[in-house]
Amino acid sequence: MKSIKKSVVWVLSSIIVAVSFSACSNDLDTIEQAPSANVEVNNNSISNVRVVASGYVRTQVNAKAFSRGEGNDLKPEDISIIPVSESQAKAFTTGEAGKDGKSAASMYRWVTLLYRCKTADGSQKDLSELVVWPYYGFFGDGTPNQLVVGCHSTITSDAQRPTNFANMSSASEVNMLALFANVFSQKALVIVPDYEGYGSTVNDPHPYCNRELTAEQVVTGVKAGMKWFESEITKMDKDWSGVAIGYSQGGAVSAGVLRYCQEHNETSLRLKGAVCGDGPYDPLATLKRYIEMDQLYMPVAPAMLLKGAIDTDPEMAGCAVEDFVTEKFKATGIFEMIQNKQKNTDEIQDALLKYSRDNGDNGGFTMKAKCSEGFLPYTKNNLVDGNGKKRDFELENGKGSNYCTVDQCLKAGVIEYFRNGTITGEVPEAKLKALEKSLSKNALTDGNFKPGKGFTFFHSNRDEVVPFCNLESVRSAWGSSNIKALSYNSGTYLHVGTGTAFFTWYCGDYVSEILKNNWVPCEDTVGGRFWSRN
Repeated sequence: MKSIKKSVVWVLSSIIVAVSFSACSNDLDTIEQAPSANVEVNNNSISNVRVVASGYVRTQVNAKAFSRGEGNDLKPEDISIIPVSESQAKAFTTGEAGKDGKSAASMYRWVTLLYRCKTADGSQKDLSELVVWPYYGFFGDGTPNQLVVGCHSTITSDAQRPTNFANMSSASEVNMLALFANVFSQKALVIVPDYEGYGSTVNDPHPYCNRELTAEQVVTGVKAGMKWFESEITKMDKDWSGVAIGYSQGGAVSAGVLRYCQEHNETSLRLKGAVCGDGPYDPLATLKRYIEMDQLYMPVAPAMLLKGAIDTDPEMAGCAVEDFVTEKFKATGIFEMIQNKQKNTDEIQDALLKYSRDNGDNGGFTMKAKCSEGFLPYTKNNLVDGNGKKRDFELENGKGSNYCTVDQCLKAGVIEYFRNGTITGEVPEAKLKALEKSLSKNALTDGNFKPGKGFTFFHSNRDEVVPFCNLESVRSAWGSSNIKALSYNSGTYLHVGTGTAFFTWYCGDYVSEILKNNWVPCEDTVGGRFWSRN
């Protein structure tokens, strides 16, 4: 089995690249939302689809960068996303540019579309999405034989939205979706919707982990994107097939999209499967696991669960975040940061650490951070040891090196209810049960749905942000014979590291096999780390 370093170089030599912005005023058609009934979805209803931006991008890779890091892991800064003109894109495709031997480059065309769909408040609004395909001059006639439904992970900054990918100077997850979707064919049409609350609906709240609504919006957007593409660019290959891909929140969304299509007899996307990495398939089990662990490595996750439910779920009418969280957690400003959508998750984690440092000694919200002496409260009093020497706290997010205990965030009454089912009176019983119901109904396995083929799950058994109980819940409800589940047995990789492995290796290989109705071997070794089928 080739090393991850070699696979990454091969992957990157086969993908993304090329972008210049050009505003467009085309008033095309938009697909209306799919009905929520168990019937064939109307595939022909289109009105008001609009192209609002378009361009070309080139991705440049510095080969020397792959010697860095444990296992030679790919890092975002290893890849430059460079806007180019169409003439520059043509120069690269004909071999007139990029001859210095220091970079591998690929060309893509992209557009930002708006499409009309139902939103959380019940109204119809224009949602935005990214549509990407290989530049025809580089990959032959440009007729796609595959559709990739890209589902992005949790974002808290609007600048991270898929439709902003061409402005990201280094490889983002969205770039990875476009990039790895084409590794196995170079002929895929990739559509990555902005979830509600980002892009064109940035002023609206984000319905975080709302399974049915988000799946419906993504399916509607993909249908709109395909209709536009076949009308304005070229027809799909007659034998094309589709697959949904996502990691973290995107893993849950991609699984939800496949469930939606199977449940609503939606065949227009020709989905053969969903490749889902470390997704929150069971929000209620996730919250209970956080309480059991008493360690929140990403406090923004439960905060987003609460805010999303309260802002967008009728089940939570009359509830407020103050009903469930401590005053000191609210005082950090985390809910304002989520609402403002200016900071990404790393920046929010940094803000929480800074707040802990400045206020923890006075009874404020407190994080713990790792140093040579173990995990200690990250406060001013602990910045130096008893000998006056500065402690070497590890503060980098995504490394499992900082967390807070659950009681720093959730009220004791919430913890007691979701741990033992006990009503203490601190939080009204009706509000606790409303939250429980809201989280429960968004589980992938909720209801009487019977899964068809194609549900494929990857999950690290050490994921500290999206615990392994999410995969266990799916397996318990649906049975191991109805899904393909691979556990990531690792002594080192947590949520962020597993995401890197997911995109840099397994995503491409397993997507290819799903589209062939096959599977690769049951066991693979990558960079000394092990996946095994359960």
